[in-house]
Amino acid sequence: MNYLLALLLLLSLPSSATEKTFRLHLATEPGGLDPNKQRTSSSSYVLGNLYRNLFSFDDQKGLIPDLGTSCKRDKNRTLLTCTLKKDLQWSDGTPLTAEDFLKTYLKILNVKNACPRADLLFKIKNAEAFYKGEVDAKKLGVSAPDKHTLKFEFARPDADFEYNLANFLLAPTKENLSAYSGPYKLKEWKKGQKLVLEPNSFYKQGHPQRPLVEFLFIEEDTVALQLYEKNELQFLRRLPTLFIPTYKKRKDFHWYPVIRLDYLGFGPELSQDENIRKAFTYSLNYVELQKIFSSEGRPGCIGLPDAWFPAKAPCFDFDLKKIPPTKSTKTYTLMFSALGGEDHKRATEWLQDQWYKNAKLKTHLEVKENKTFLQVLQQNPPAIFRKGVSPDRPTCLAALETFAPFNPENYLRIKSAEYDQILSALSQAQKPAEQKKWCLAGTEYLMKNHLMIPLGAIHFSILVKPEFTGWRMNQMNQLDLSDLH
Repeated sequence: MNYLLALLLLLSLPSSATEKTFRLHLATEPGGLDPNKQRTSSSSYVLGNLYRNLFSFDDQKGLIPDLGTSCKRDKNRTLLTCTLKKDLQWSDGTPLTAEDFLKTYLKILNVKNACPRADLLFKIKNAEAFYKGEVDAKKLGVSAPDKHTLKFEFARPDADFEYNLANFLLAPTKENLSAYSGPYKLKEWKKGQKLVLEPNSFYKQGHPQRPLVEFLFIEEDTVALQLYEKNELQFLRRLPTLFIPTYKKRKDFHWYPVIRLDYLGFGPELSQDENIRKAFTYSLNYVELQKIFSSEGRPGCIGLPDAWFPAKAPCFDFDLKKIPPTKSTKTYTLMFSALGGEDHKRATEWLQDQWYKNAKLKTHLEVKENKTFLQVLQQNPPAIFRKGVSPDRPTCLAALETFAPFNPENYLRIKSAEYDQILSALSQAQKPAEQKKWCLAGTEYLMKNHLMIPLGAIHFSILVKPEFTGWRMNQMNQLDLSDLH
């Protein structure tokens, strides 16, 4: 949406609606409102407030009860029993029970429904076999013995599974998406313009007088910033990095660290040429890039929290001496998604210049609409691509499983017995020291083989008008509006 169209839309609203509405923007319009079928993070702020799971995640408190009260494991850690809150209701007032969760799991594991993250349930006994059509539902290791209880059986211990029960991708959905389980429900969707949410009175947590929430579809970050400065947006989800030094001292500026693993990946064209991958890796002045983008985390370092490692997270350094002799005359394509906005365009232009200046490597920049970009990555990745990864759980295992054979986002096409063994050891590690050891082993595998270039720890810079309070962001980039007022 361009600035003039956005402004005309806002001017058409009655003043009372403008005053009482919490307005923010999305870079792209959602493809749909089924959380089980979400493929990108672009609509997560919407879906995370329409649908809820057993738990929510808080940076300080960890998993906190949402639709559930608690989950308990048996001594062998292969059986998990979870209890739902009593008298749960959908937004239409009908009962929400354990059977709704079970039906949703069967929906997600039905390959015909094409739910992209069915793998999140594969740790359940026979879930992957059911997905492949090898066993029937009776052998699936999840059951609802009564309307308030869910039981999960695992073939082997899975230290992370409870975090999946805080993910809206696995949230219960009603047939035909006719009702919602979160603090909001859909009020209106004007295609190409806006999406409006209204409070769900049957969701009993949070503030009793939540306001209307309106999402405008605005592609350009600078246009969104103009609307925010005119008080026509109350929440700016991404401040362009050029403005960070100026805005950083303002009271409405918020700086949020997020758990991400953003990277430059190498496609099949370079899979057999480690020397060229090394040349791309060591010819970047990472410290200079950090200054240009006012970033807290240094590019070249794995972007996961230092607390997940025995010491600091591993890093690549700018080192021309490590570049092997190369005589490549090819022009390599660097592809990136338009969803990254102007910042990604500036960054890729800088990369292109660095590679040619320091290693005489020629690159061609290609920006794609996000849906097309993901299709290209799935079918035939280019020589180099920029990808952002939001792990579905706040754990090292979740981040490293991005490149597991079963993960649909394994665009690096890693097939390695060594890497699989590292993931297996990490999934079974229970002591923090052991978890850190295997987290380091996994990231070092990716880096010592020069399979990708990590882009450092990511912080989101947002602006929020002070007249609204109660909104919460966490390190998973989840926006919780249940207590908004």
